[in-house]
Amino acid sequence: MDWVGLNADVERILTKHYTPGRNGSIKAVTIHHMAGNLSINDCYNTWQFREASAHYAVQEDGTIGQLVNDWDTAWACGNAWANSNTISIEHANNQFGPWTVNDTVLDQGAHLVAAICHKYDLGRPEWMVNVFPHSHWSATDCPGELQRSQNAEYMARAQAWYDEMGGGEAPAPVVPSPKPNAPSKQDVPPIKYRVYSERQGWLPEMHNRTDTGGSGDDYAGDGSPILYLAMDFPGWYRVCTERQGWLPEVNRYDVNDLENGCAGDGSPITKVECYYETPNPDATGWVRIRYAVANVGGGFFAEMEDTNPDQYGDTHAGNGGRISAFYAYPAQV
Repeated sequence: MDWVGLNADVERILTKHYTPGRNGSIKAVTIHHMAGNLSINDCYNTWQFREASAHYAVQEDGTIGQLVNDWDTAWACGNAWANSNTISIEHANNQFGPWTVNDTVLDQGAHLVAAICHKYDLGRPEWMVNVFPHSHWSATDCPGELQRSQNAEYMARAQAWYDEMGGGEAPAPVVPSPKPNAPSKQDVPPIKYRVYSERQGWLPEMHNRTDTGGSGDDYAGDGSPILYLAMDFPGWYRVCTERQGWLPEVNRYDVNDLENGCAGDGSPITKVECYYETPNPDATGWVRIRYAVANVGGGFFAEMEDTNPDQYGDTHAGNGGRISAFYAYPAQV
């Protein structure tokens, strides 16, 4: 990697799913995670067929690929201002639940942040000043632990690399578009849910992303297909199964009633759709449910919010594969 000229180890420039040029200028860097362990070629092949992209991808061995030129607009942030005014970096994960990256990916990603800040005179890398998480721009948990447990180390290395490159003055704060989550008036009760797995039957109850059974997992599932889903929140949920396709909406929570108290028919669930009906918006503000699924042997797909269409037009979580993990939590908007 040429850190001064920003010439990547590998160039695989996409032929579509980005916008030539920028309706803005480079003012900051946006950090993403892949929600899986993808190579540069995997990213290229995915983004050639899906309406998404990022400028750079850091794969497991630290190799850096460029897939959209810096002067063009990647479709990465779910926010027009951020797409037009930031450079997006994807990082390969080494596990899910929680989504972390290995030390090589962390160091190479941080070095790339420093190099971008140096080349474009953005100033010394500072979190939420000129380096932002994807979740700042849109409703997502991306970039996973790079915005939580690994954030301090990531930014310390970015600053160290920047200083080694002969960085200059501290950055002037970026003035971004408003963050979508405004402070709430009152707390919202947790969403409670359980899944029935093929391997163990009903697993312990989850409260948002906390396992009341004490496993430490932030999702429900044991790696085997989920056959039933039961949820307790103001709204409705439904599932698509291998046997019958989409089943009717459910608004009850009773794991002892497989007919009406939960969603499922005993065959593997392949898709999930949820909608939160805010009981008292004057007290809490409007609330939506955010949820995501993972297939057997795979990582979590991007979070959904209520039945709002994602970038592919889907209003549900899941791609038709057998779902083995699920999580949900409320978001005040």
